[in-house]
Amino acid sequence: MNKAENITNHIKAPNPNIEILKKHFSHCFKKNGDFDFEKFKQELSKSNIDISKESYGLDWLGKSYARLIATDEATTLLREDEEFNSKEENKNSQNLLIKGDNLEVLKHLSNAYYEKIKMIYIDPPYNTGSDGFVYQDNRKFSVSEFRQLAGVSEERAKRILSFVDSKSNSHSAWLTFMYPRLYIAKQLLRDDGVIFISIDDNEVAQLKLLMDEIFGEENFVADLIRKTKSTTNDAKIGINIQHENLLIYAKEEATFFGGEKDLSNYKNPDNNPNGDWVSADPSAKSGTYENNYFEIKNPYTGKVDLPPVGRFWIFSKNTIQKHIESGVITFKKEHKETERGFIYRRYKNRLKTTKKTLDSLIFADNKFMNQTATKELKKLGLAEYFKYPKSIDFIKTILIHSTSFKEEDLVLDFFAGSGTTGDAVMQLNAEDGGNRKYILVQLPEPIDK
Repeated sequence: MNKAENITNHIKAPNPNIEILKKHFSHCFKKNGDFDFEKFKQELSKSNIDISKESYGLDWLGKSYARLIATDEATTLLREDEEFNSKEENKNSQNLLIKGDNLEVLKHLSNAYYEKIKMIYIDPPYNTGSDGFVYQDNRKFSVSEFRQLAGVSEERAKRILSFVDSKSNSHSAWLTFMYPRLYIAKQLLRDDGVIFISIDDNEVAQLKLLMDEIFGEENFVADLIRKTKSTTNDAKIGINIQHENLLIYAKEEATFFGGEKDLSNYKNPDNNPNGDWVSADPSAKSGTYENNYFEIKNPYTGKVDLPPVGRFWIFSKNTIQKHIESGVITFKKEHKETERGFIYRRYKNRLKTTKKTLDSLIFADNKFMNQTATKELKKLGLAEYFKYPKSIDFIKTILIHSTSFKEEDLVLDFFAGSGTTGDAVMQLNAEDGGNRKYILVQLPEPIDK
């Protein structure tokens, strides 16, 4: 390692100059406190920037390495656990649990399961500094080999190979770890397939850009939040972090209607020829005074109604007559003085869908918090082995909105942990008669039998 590289990787001198650098160049310090000398040099040479080479995108030290190992051949073989599979209770299982490095496993799966997976859910390392994540890779390339394979300069090849051997937990290390796994994951998805990824604030910005690059910005679906806890004891500056994110991307096109709406409130007490109906709110927050703010007079009682203060009718002056003729608006022949003089009806047979939507705040409910999942693991005697688990209901809700009970949809989780995804698949199948199958991948770890 030369002197410049040594400064790049290890500058931590305890002197006032460092404080000056932190004050004026805070963005040149890495997450672990190390000074990014290359970024600092770029700041000092802004007058020499070649604008023609600039473009919008995500770049990091190790990206060329990540792209190389994403397409590199697997270096392992899969071996069946014949003793386990021969047991009577396991003979007819159509699900898979594969123990091993998930990158290696994904490369094996990319042959047999290419474009076969309907839904992927993963809960990868969050890289918080306390979750034990460090980048490690068993592949060994010489500088000349890597230069030729990745098409980079000798200097950059040396820096990248030094970096991937350093057991780092920097943003670059995390991105280098995630890129090849997500790259192959996309290949496994069906055209109507979707992927859900749990993450927190620490890497959500980087993950969003990475997913935009791999899946395409146009295939971003939503960023949902899940309530994790009510209070925290580590609010150093008065911010109580109560949520984490759930990023959703589609392979191409997908829908997320799932489960039936509760339509029990729809009745037909007046034998309306249009069928069952519910009384709905005829006002909305948006509209114009010209088109959506006007008097509606009941022809039977003379009662005059206006929208509530600060609201507008959801129909206009030009469309109200159509609503009356179709039976959506009906006038009351009797009513209290405080009541509206008309009913705005929503008919069941005119609903666009009877399926539930996947609402962006659906997981803000307390039942999806970490403590619920911890209680589930306590019943199995596993709570002390798995930090920050996800609940069965959380995964089941995702499954309901991304898979069909009518099909043999394949579900993949290659950060399987305690196996919640597999458990959720089996429980949901038992509830709705579905025939979903799952593939779980997890590093082999010592387990108390």
